[in-house]
Amino acid sequence: MATRNPPISEDHLVWYAGYGSNLLRKRFDCYIKGGRPEGSTKTYPGCRDRTDPRADCPLTLRHEFFFADHSTAWNGAVGFIRPVASNATTHARMYLVTYSQFNDVVRQENGKHVPGDIIVPPYERLSRGEHWEINGVRLYGRLIRTGIQDEHPILTFTATRDDFAVGPPSEAYVKMIVSGLEETYPCMRKSEIRDYLGATVGIRDAIPGDVLAAWILGR
Repeated sequence: MATRNPPISEDHLVWYAGYGSNLLRKRFDCYIKGGRPEGSTKTYPGCRDRTDPRADCPLTLRHEFFFADHSTAWNGAVGFIRPVASNATTHARMYLVTYSQFNDVVRQENGKHVPGDIIVPPYERLSRGEHWEINGVRLYGRLIRTGIQDEHPILTFTATRDDFAVGPPSEAYVKMIVSGLEETYPCMRKSEIRDYLGATVGIRDAIPGDVLAAWILGR
């Protein structure tokens, strides 16, 4: 895998699909422009290219959404999707960014410094393949191409391994996802959000329904 420093002018475009906290534009902007998301303890440096995404839109992923591992930044488990497609429905939001920005987002998701070397496959491979593994990262080390839109690949990432311990997310992390769902899917009712999140592995057997409802309602 290439390890050169990608030029800031890299202009190939890709769709990055976020399905967890990155559903919320304000939170994703912390990866682009730098900053600390509300409810998190971590400050992100941002991309070298701080240009806003060219576009964004809702997206349905046919991969199961679940919570596992532990994030010190969020004080709880974080969101992943199963790497193999299924009949599941995961609500996502995709952002049209440059290849260079996507690389920097992946670096930040995995606790790596920006600027830094390319850790994602070359653009040509991302345009044609379906699955890749990133060497040297512990958390989000699997890349998946879920489709193509407007001739640009739709890319997301998920758990490096299959054996991350399932666990419940924190209130702050859930509320960030709720805000992102409401922003991305303005017609989605709070009861639908409760049913959607309440059915996920990591929440359904760990967070009581009344507690989850209170978090969603902001009580």
